[in-house]
Amino acid sequence: MPKPNVETFVDLLERSGLVDKDQLTDALIEANKATEGRAQDDVDLLAEQLVSRGLITRWQADRLLEGRYKGFFLKQYKLLSQLGRGGMSAVYLAEHVLMHRRVAIKILPKDRVADSSYLARFHREAQAAAALDHRNIVRAYDVDQDNGQHFMVMEYVEGRDLQQIVKQEGPLDYPTA
Repeated sequence: MPKPNVETFVDLLERSGLVDKDQLTDALIEANKATEGRAQDDVDLLAEQLVSRGLITRWQADRLLEGRYKGFFLKQYKLLSQLGRGGMSAVYLAEHVLMHRRVAIKILPKDRVADSSYLARFHREAQAAAALDHRNIVRAYDVDQDNGQHFMVMEYVEGRDLQQIVKQEGPLDYPTA
């Protein structure tokens, strides 16, 4: 799909539910003032203005620029960015809409849910994580599904992951590990 124009981008943003109409109207006025009117004709500039104002995230802007407006919410959680992807699932940074608590959400691919053993393994993983409570282990808060999309809500820990650390700094010595 070709990149949307400004009018289509604004329509996608409205349909996404990421920003309420009044907030968006104010942001569009401010973006046009800040760019001396260039944002009304340049979709990339407009998206950048909305990201810099904290109205949407870079990940959300990229999805909207691809023509997508669905998939930003799982029940009461707003997806902010993708943290990682593996063979079995994807993990996203999300925020609880009312509590504004940031969490990590592990989402099972919809095509894997048809495999009952895969879903059972996902639930066992959630139960095992919920049974553990230690300061060095990420806590599992909830397991749920939204329109057939199964997900696990976990504590979000800011920082680099172990794979990034080892890639950048090499193997860790025993006490550090």
